[in-house]
Amino acid sequence: MKTLIFTWTLFKKFPVLFISNVVSITLVGLIEMTSVFSIVPVIDTFLHPDLGGDISDVTKKFIRCMELAGVTITKINFLIILLIFIIFQSVFIIFTRYLLQQTKYSVLRNLITETYNSFFNARWHFFSNTNRGTMLNTFNREITLVGDSFESICIIFSDIFRLGFYIAVPIYISWQSTLIAIGSGLFFAAPLLLLSRINFRFGQKSTSTANKYAEVLQESFGAAKVILGYGNQYKNMEKLDKAFEQHSKAIVGFSTLRNATPKIFEPFGWLSMIFAIYIACEKFAVPVAEVAIFAYTLLRVIPLIGNIVTQKNSLSNFSPSHEQVTYMNNLAKQQVQKTGKVPFTRLGRTIELKGIQFAYPNHEPVLNNINAVIKKGKMTAFVGESGAGKSTLIDLIMGFYEPDDGIVTIDGIPLFEHDIISFRQRIGFVPQDSILFNTSIRNNLLWSKDDATENDIIEACKLANAHDFIMEMPHGYDTVVGDRGVLLSGGQRQRIVLARAILRKPELLILDEATSALDSQSELLIQEAIEEIANKTTIVAIAHRLSTIARADWIYVLENGCVVEQGTYHELISSKGKFAYMARLQGLAFNNITSKEFIVRK
Repeated sequence: MKTLIFTWTLFKKFPVLFISNVVSITLVGLIEMTSVFSIVPVIDTFLHPDLGGDISDVTKKFIRCMELAGVTITKINFLIILLIFIIFQSVFIIFTRYLLQQTKYSVLRNLITETYNSFFNARWHFFSNTNRGTMLNTFNREITLVGDSFESICIIFSDIFRLGFYIAVPIYISWQSTLIAIGSGLFFAAPLLLLSRINFRFGQKSTSTANKYAEVLQESFGAAKVILGYGNQYKNMEKLDKAFEQHSKAIVGFSTLRNATPKIFEPFGWLSMIFAIYIACEKFAVPVAEVAIFAYTLLRVIPLIGNIVTQKNSLSNFSPSHEQVTYMNNLAKQQVQKTGKVPFTRLGRTIELKGIQFAYPNHEPVLNNINAVIKKGKMTAFVGESGAGKSTLIDLIMGFYEPDDGIVTIDGIPLFEHDIISFRQRIGFVPQDSILFNTSIRNNLLWSKDDATENDIIEACKLANAHDFIMEMPHGYDTVVGDRGVLLSGGQRQRIVLARAILRKPELLILDEATSALDSQSELLIQEAIEEIANKTTIVAIAHRLSTIARADWIYVLENGCVVEQGTYHELISSKGKFAYMARLQGLAFNNITSKEFIVRK
């Protein structure tokens, strides 16, 4: 039943592609059948050169058709007709196989595009709560198997039609013998269909183990430096080997069963054919030429029946792959990104956070009654210790999450009444983890704004204090940075990421711990860049290092998800509160406040 539902689902999704392939493969079967019939008169001309006596009815009909067409009845002409059919059949088979492969990859492209769009139209919650290995395996393996299943479905239906055409030949020669052969063949084939349940279980196992294998592989490459640093590569190799061993068991089991199915059927098929030929010769006195064709067509029919059973069992194995692709698609669509219709073009006055409450599922609240104003053209900073809720606040401003209570507004309009994509396209985002793509510096920059000119690129890099070190490289802006920018230093990566954000001339520049992992010199260069940019755009910055936000026009101090202080840098330093205590710990304020006094003030 699951296989039928699976087949119907694919048929509904791609009816035109499905029908066109079935029709083309069926036509191949029709041509093959005609080629088979055209062998009969050739045999008869060798057995009865004068075409008299006991020639077959098939040959008589061929002679009649040739006479109507004005073709001379000769052995050579019979051979030419046979050759024409064989050539035409071969050409059509090549075309059909091309069409089937083209269609298969069209289906794959459709599935990949649909699934990718579903994923990237989902809320950030989908990515943060879904296993990355499962996501990668869905694209790398499961979608490919769904494409293979589409091919199997087309083959099953076309083989059924071809089976009908082939059976027409022996039925014409001796319908009694044919029914005996087909009946006994189906009798032996029916039990093999029960193997589909075993194949379905193998499919479930191979999908789950492939997810685990992809997960281990993804984790290993993502944490390669840590693994090497701890000297634990052999431990991870054992983990990977175990995951692959489990996966290979499921694959080997299915492959063995798939290959065994036609071989199990084959001896019974031969028995059915031999018995049918015996009946045709002994009981119904079928002519020799027709017996030869009878045997030939049955030889083609037996593998077809075996192939239909094999493809049916393969579909049972592919079904779990389709279930996972469908599940992941639906999961993403259930968490679709909330958005509105108001296009965002520019920030007019302010972004406001009013009474914001937020908690991650099954966790304590991260933010409690947050009220803050981000003014256009100003630099607003959020500071606090780890776990205070700073990054979560940035996620709420960018629309990655929705607050449980309260609202984020842009110029008085709720954030999610805006087209969220148009809003994000006007943001420059510099995350703590500097992510670069494995391409040139130029392409990494153009990824942010693909119509930027060379002057725009250079200007952005100068603002980010990146131009000088880029020009010192052998290939300048065409230098390839490696996977995630591994060929650059941390400070260089961060400055290129900052330049990428600046290049799109954003209405809002968001800096998420932009200098937390940098040395003092790199931090100073980033800080100088931020001070230069602060005169040109609206900035929201979160930081541990308070020196980074010394230029900020207004600072909010967070603790345990609440705003405990706010003001300018100098006001907060002078207040001897939480901010002043943090500054003192970083050597930025040498006042008499102590940790004990700070605790009492709290």
